[in-house]
Parts: sequence; structure tokens; C-alpha cells
Amino acid sequence: MSMQILLFVGLIGLVFGVEQVRYDNYKVYNVRIDDLEQYKLLNAQENVLKLSSWREARHLGESSDLMLPPESQGIFESLLATHNFTYSLKIENVQAHIDAQRPRQRITSMEWTQFHTLEEIYSWLDVIEARYPDIVTPFTIGNSYEGRPIRGVKISHKEGNPAVFIESNIHAREWITSSTITYFIDELLVPRNPAVRDIAQNVDWYIIPVLNERLWRKSRLPSDPTGKCIGTDLNRNFDFLWMLTGAESNPCSEIYAGPSAESDPEISQLTAYINNSIPDGSIKIYISLHSYGQYVLSPWGHTAAEFPEHYPQMMHVAKGFSDALYRRYGTVFTYGSSATTLYEVSGSGKEWAYAVKNIKIPYTIELRDKGALGFLLPPEDIIPVAREVTEGFVGMIAAAREIDIL
Repeated sequence: MSMQILLFVGLIGLVFGVEQVRYDNYKVYNVRIDDLEQYKLLNAQENVLKLSSWREARHLGESSDLMLPPESQGIFESLLATHNFTYSLKIENVQAHIDAQRPRQRITSMEWTQFHTLEEIYSWLDVIEARYPDIVTPFTIGNSYEGRPIRGVKISHKEGNPAVFIESNIHAREWITSSTITYFIDELLVPRNPAVRDIAQNVDWYIIPVLNERLWRKSRLPSDPTGKCIGTDLNRNFDFLWMLTGAESNPCSEIYAGPSAESDPEISQLTAYINNSIPDGSIKIYISLHSYGQYVLSPWGHTAAEFPEHYPQMMHVAKGFSDALYRRYGTVFTYGSSATTLYEVSGSGKEWAYAVKNIKIPYTIELRDKGALGFLLPPEDIIPVAREVTEGFVGMIAAAREIDIL
């Protein structure tokens, strides 16, 4: 489905000088799609009713999560009843959850009991770069379309370590990813237990906390000649099997892959940085950090009919991550290839990492939850998610070492 989304501008619009958008009484529905006619009907109504897709049904008999504005809800519910859809109301008022995420007061230092703006995250990066100059090496891959620097850090305790590369928040509505990865960075700098100290000291970590600009799912590059639709799904814009499957050529689609591969500066600069600034062969694991759904997804994304050569190794390391994460709070992560576990997709970061850069262990990791709140996780979930993911990374490194990946 091709559906625009402007979710979450309201929470941080003032920081960037953007007009605030509110979602008072917007609702999120869980709608089961039982047959092809129901699927086509929702597609036909998406622009008319201003549907915004949070999560799409992978197969017939599964459910989609759809957000609608107040003026469309009555018509939408009548349509669902008339055509025998099975549905339930998942979220009564989106704005109420956004307001709950809004901190009562801003603070001058980083912590993980609230969601932080890009400005605050970058101020914190300044602090750790100054405080740990022997460990933290800052880098900037370039600027976003709107001119903001895309910053990262390399954390390295000694020369000669194998490397893990993590890009976070490529879909900017997935706020929990930046909160989780900044917590993990802090853990690497001041490890609280021996296992984390081990992966800090013996692995180099290249981490981009915010690849997209935290206002949208898509980028901000204008692509539609009419000016009605803006942006590219950056995780469909990499130059490997671009636009083959699981992507759209319609600029209004949420999964619009762009006018060409690497058309958007966020992706062209990311790949250029990896190509030109990191020694070939040093990156052993590539992670694209997302939410939601609780998955560890490997190649292939474009086909369920075959698996890559290193699929057994990918599954071994994914199991190490999932098992270690589970031990903290009992959170279950499902792992497998994208095409067999979730849906077909091409032009994504992990596919490019494996097929073009020969990185044997590449994943898209989808963090909590399973869909109860989706992109609206409350601030009190930040630390539990970050803690379990930190333990998952410990398990991932241990499993990679078992099969001589690291």
C-alpha cells in the first residue's frame, strides 16, 4: 500500500523550527485482510481516507495496522462492516501517547528515561568525544537533504579489532532505535559488566545513531513533480537489486524506492563512507536497527526460494543474539531471512552489505514491540529495551566467535 505518513512531527517540530502537527483523536486500527478483494479495497481507499500504514499484512489472513484521522473514521468503520472485515481498535488517541512521550522538562545531560531530540543527541556526542578522545573517534558521513550533518562515532579501544557497523533510525519514526543505540554506546564507554567490557575492548563499533532526521519514515528529498508527496524509503534505496521487489515506483508510497539507486544523499554518503573510509574486510557484522516487530532478519530479502551461502552462519549468530536477549526479560525475537520471515524486499542495507561488501553477517533488527503500541513506546520502555539489546549484542559477538566470524 502506498500511504503517506507525517507521524511524530508534533513532538519535536519546535526543535527544528517546523510547524507542529498534532494527532488528536487519530486512531490506529488492526484490520485483518482475508482475501484479495479486501486488500484491493483498502488500496483503493488509502488516499481518499488518508490511511497511514504502520504495519502491513504479509499474507492473506494476517492483519495490518492503519492510522486514520477523525474525519475518516466513521466512513472507514462503515466500509469495514459492509465488506466483512475483522478489525479492532488498537489505539484510541495517537496524540495522547505522543504527549506521554513529551518530557515535562528538558535536561542538559543525556539519560534514558525520555526520548531525545537530534540536537540533544548531538550535544551528547560532543560530550563523549571530548571526554573519551582515546576511545571515541567522531565521523560525519555528510549532510541530509535538509542540510543537517549525519554524525557517527567509532568506538575502539585498540588497533586491529574486527568491526561491527550499526546504522540506526533510517526510518525516522522508529524512535526507540536511537534511544537504544545511544544507551549501548554509553555501555561501551563505561562497561558495567565483564561481558560488555569484552566486546567493547575487542571489537570496533561504528555507530550512526540517527541516519534519518527523526520526523518521518521517508527522507525529505522531493520526488513527486506535483509536490504532493515527498521522500524516499531509504531502506529501499541501496544499490543492490534496487526496485526488484517489495518497493514502489509511486512517489506517494511509503515504500517508494526513489528515482534511482542511491538517489538520496543519506544513502549515497553512507555507502561512500563505508567504501572509502573503512578498510575492506574489517566490518564483520552489519546491523540496520529498526522497530517494531521483534525480528532478526537476514538476506535474502528478494526471494524465499533460495538462501545465501552464509545463511547457516547468519542463523547461528542470530540465535546467539535472540537467546541472550531473551534471558533478560523473556522478550522473544524471531529470526530468519526477510523473505521467509516477514516479507520480500530489495534495495535494503543488509542486502547491499552482504552482496556488495561481502559482509557475512548482515541483519535488519526490529526492536520491540509486537504491535501493541508500535511506534509509540512509552519512555519507561527505553531502558528495558536497551538493556536487553545490549545483552543481545553480547550474545551475538559470542556466537560469531564460535564460528570464526570475529
